[in-house]
Amino acid sequence: MIKKIVALLMAVTACFLTACNGGESSGSSNIIYTPEEITACAEHECTKIRAKAATCETEGNIEYWACYRCEKLFTDASAAQEISEAETVLPKISHTPVYVGENESTCATKGNIPYWYCSSCYTYFEDEGCQLEIASKGSVLLGKAAHTLSYTKETTPSGYVNGNISYWHCSECKGYFSDEKGIREISKEETVILSAYNIPDFTIEVEAGRDPIVLQLTDPQIMEMDRVDQACYQYIREVITATNPDLIIITGDIIYGKFDDNGKALLSFINFMESFEIPWAPIFGNHDNESNMGADWQCKQLENAQHCLFEQKKLTGNGNYSVAIAQGGKIKRVFYMLDTNGCGSASQASLDNGHTVKEFGLFEDQIEWYTNEILTLREVQEDFKISFAYHAQAAVFGKVFEANGFKEATETEEQTTVNLDLINGAEGFGYIGRPLKNPWDADFSIFNGMKLLGADSIFVGHEHCNSISVVYEGVRFQFGQKSSEYDRFNCIDENGVISVADNAVNLGTKALIGGTVILLDKENASIKDSYIYYCGYTDGKIDWDKWIE
Repeated sequence: MIKKIVALLMAVTACFLTACNGGESSGSSNIIYTPEEITACAEHECTKIRAKAATCETEGNIEYWACYRCEKLFTDASAAQEISEAETVLPKISHTPVYVGENESTCATKGNIPYWYCSSCYTYFEDEGCQLEIASKGSVLLGKAAHTLSYTKETTPSGYVNGNISYWHCSECKGYFSDEKGIREISKEETVILSAYNIPDFTIEVEAGRDPIVLQLTDPQIMEMDRVDQACYQYIREVITATNPDLIIITGDIIYGKFDDNGKALLSFINFMESFEIPWAPIFGNHDNESNMGADWQCKQLENAQHCLFEQKKLTGNGNYSVAIAQGGKIKRVFYMLDTNGCGSASQASLDNGHTVKEFGLFEDQIEWYTNEILTLREVQEDFKISFAYHAQAAVFGKVFEANGFKEATETEEQTTVNLDLINGAEGFGYIGRPLKNPWDADFSIFNGMKLLGADSIFVGHEHCNSISVVYEGVRFQFGQKSSEYDRFNCIDENGVISVADNAVNLGTKALIGGTVILLDKENASIKDSYIYYCGYTDGKIDWDKWIE
């Protein structure tokens, strides 16, 4: 040991030494000694060896000093008391045994035989005296016990009840397995076969054997309560009573939010719609969120209404959800109700929720949500129809307008309006009286994505003076018929000429107010027929023939 210490000291060309008299020195020595030169010491040059505690694994040592010239050891820095190497050694201490009792194995955890381990060195022993060492901790462990398995046979989904695959379940560890030996573990969720009914947010069951009826209302846009029955409720009451729909969709702008800072108009409308006891599914327009009550409060009122189908997800906008129509135990059509945002005058109370936005359009999280749901539903049931309903029309509607003869005003030409009901052989109906306002999806990428997912129809509002419904590129594009006299709406005179009114019917005309009926085929839910119900006319129909040349 002395030679090892001396050799180490000799290998260092510059070091700080403690003098033999115990003084501290910060100087360094450039002298290198060889073993042949170390024969005697006129003056000891000693280095302090720090004390090291003994453990149950290694010996320790006391504090002492070593002279690297003569290789002698001393108890003190002054080299007054020489000691032997053996006297510096502290022997190993005893192990500190901890007892671990026997544990039985389960199917979830391994058991163990009884054993002791040292809390200092963590060596394992068969005996309390720590004489019989165990090679490793693994040697004390026992194998897991067999699972206690019960079998569940496969069931088929039915209605709102999910089905399940065949699987085995262990009553001890609560695990699920796809094999009877309990080797291939699966999650509980993996045992479930989803019912198609439980994938959309809401599912309406319509009895088989008849054509389901969907009614589209749009832009009630309630601005004040003094004449709400005359300007709005009387029209909606008439069209609902006459058509008796299975589902009512409202494509935005229920209220004009800046005139409803106390929320009374929205609560009045909810109570009015609830009185019919028919499922109704509203979406937000670009004016609803202007109320100082805020979008979160508005959404909560809609969610709490018994017959209102509405859900505020943590997605861009307020209220993105799906409504399915089912017949005979199968989903026939799903309406994806979306918020196209555009709340340019949204109140601070609405903006505070973090997902009310002022820009028009659909955002990535909204698109991802409906895409994933459609693909999930298609894995369960392949054949169902898809509709999208939102407030502000996308840019693709401009192509639809052009294809049906509408032309915007230019410096040299007046705007060309189109009334498809006055055109012999027109493959659609309704009126185009105004160019698109706030179109979005300029490159049609979102629309093309909807087509790839299988959409066959898009229902919108926003443009009070537009009410056309036509099929273009295999998709029905439909503006709902304006459903109140609030704000801008169309009127018609005795010669069939349509004009625009604002908050009151034009003199010598009759208001064109009502809703658009969507009749679904009872076999496959394709759109069998669609038409406008005009309030104030016999059976809701206008005799357009008398004006057709």
